[in-house]
Formats: sequence, structure tokens, C-alpha cells
Amino acid sequence: MKLAIVLLALVAAVSAQQNEAWCRCGAFITSDDVETMVYEFPEIPLTSCEEHNKCKNKCVTEINEFSHYGDMWEITPEGKTVGQFICETLTGLSYDFVHNHYVYGYYEVCGGPWEYTGQASTNMLCCDDGFQEHCIE
Repeated sequence: MKLAIVLLALVAAVSAQQNEAWCRCGAFITSDDVETMVYEFPEIPLTSCEEHNKCKNKCVTEINEFSHYGDMWEITPEGKTVGQFICETLTGLSYDFVHNHYVYGYYEVCGGPWEYTGQASTNMLCCDDGFQEHCIE
């Protein structure tokens, strides 16, 4: 009997997780035909997996607030530039040197495909061994 109750509780927990809706926002760079996530924002809860516009709009707002509309040199509350956050992330992904890349905003609803928010950084990102540098074109 106890085993049956435990199994029912487990099934209920899994079913509840499958019914939860969420939105993910991320910043990506493109290189060699590969999109690489360079920053992920906190997950946004949704009431339904059909709320694509709500997800997109919230991601646009998150990205704009974090980067002051795509400025890689914007200082964050932690005292680092947006670009420095990204350069540190890239070093952890074995991208030690990144030169002249724009950063693009994307969103994902309930594990579906990543979709472009229409946002791109206003200036390019350049990283040298984990440190943001001014780009030279």
C-alpha cells in the first residue's frame, strides 16, 4: 500500500512538471555556423506553452535592461561590463579569443526551438583570454 502511494505521488509530480510552462532567454554569438549561448537569463514562468509573444516580449525587456539596449560596454550592478560577463562565460566554453562578433537575443518556450527576438548588440564583442577588449575592425 505504501509503495502504491509513493508511486502515485511520483506520477503526480512528473505530471505536474510536464504541465508547467516556462520561457528561457539567452544571448548568443554565431561562429563557424554554430550558435553559442553566452549568457542565460533567469527562467520566466508562463501559464501556457502557447504564450510565445509574452515570452518574446519579456525576453526583449530582460535583454534591454541588462545590456542597455545591446551595449557590450554597459556597466552592470556587479561592476562588470556586459561584455566582460560574456567573455568570462566564453572562456569557460573554451572560446578564449573572440573577435568582432555581435551578440543576438533569443527566446525559447517550453523546450521548443530557440527563436530570434530581433535584437543584436549595438557594438561588437571582442575577448582576449577571458577579458573584454575594444574591437579593432
